[in-house]
Amino acid sequence: MIVGLSSAAASRTDEDLRQVKQAELDRACEAARQVALAPRRQEIYEECINRSDKEEAVCRRDANGYNGNRIGGTPRFYDLPECEEAFDYRRTQD
Repeated sequence: MIVGLSSAAASRTDEDLRQVKQAELDRACEAARQVALAPRRQEIYEECINRSDKEEAVCRRDANGYNGNRIGGTPRFYDLPECEEAFDYRRTQD
């Protein structure tokens, strides 16, 4: 009976470790995406400031809210190596 409990505990620990690793990979993916999105966010901010009468804070909020989503398409930058690694790890664990 103790062997069964040890096996279950070990299995749970393995699952916990997989979840921790997946979370780390997901964070790395999102960090890489944020770096890749930064230039576009800056463009959005500058366009807003130069072409509208919106306040700076509104333009900054709008630009910071840009997440790379495309109408009728997938969000940008999930093809970065960090994201592909996170997706591959998730697929191998399912």
